Amino acid sequence: MTGRDSGRTMDAVSGPHAGQPLLAAGAPALAAEAALVVCHGRGATAQGVINLFEPVSRHGLAVLAPQAERSRWYPRSAAALRTENEPWLSSSVDCVAATLGAAAEIGIPPERTVLAGFSQGACVAAEYVRRNPNRYGGLAVLSATLPGSDAELEATDIDGSLAETPVLLGYGAEDPHVDPSRVAATAQIFERADAAVDERRYPETGHEVTDDEFAAIGALLETALEA
Repeated sequence: MTGRDSGRTMDAVSGPHAGQPLLAAGAPALAAEAALVVCHGRGATAQGVINLFEPVSRHGLAVLAPQAERSRWYPRSAAALRTENEPWLSSSVDCVAATLGAAAEIGIPPERTVLAGFSQGACVAAEYVRRNPNRYGGLAVLSATLPGSDAELEATDIDGSLAETPVLLGYGAEDPHVDPSRVAATAQIFERADAAVDERRYPETGHEVTDDEFAAIGALLETALEA
């Protein structure tokens, strides 16, 4: 998929990511029946993540990808204290909110929107859902976890219900950037908020997205398109 200029910059976003572009791909507004909101990893771009998710493209799907300032959503590790990644982290969450707002403007509600990301972008998508519990079409957290220190994750609860939102947590067993104990903690946080969590650990896999993950996301999108 080649991203097209959505004609939108995220001017309503506060903090470091204010005014960054929002790319669109896939179905045009009048033909869109579901949406995929995708967040790129550190050092990558909105166009790059649109390309990465090409395998899940399908008829009737609008793809929306926000761009981070200087291609990073926040400066420190996802395992740092959340305050150490502010104001970037909250600004990143605002970008996801702006992207969901763009989906709503073309008639796509949260329950027909799947949020996804890879690496740092997946942390941002997960953090948005943590702060904004709702029934979404799905959340795919690929090679990532919720941000925050280990102690913060242990103490975290979501203030509301995800109402059986499907949550995919996929990571490679050989990924040096993802701690399995943090994946487990992330899964528990979402499960306590009534999400339907699907945790998948891939042997002999590093920091990458697998065909199985693309297939799982495709299934979420098919459900959203049929809704």
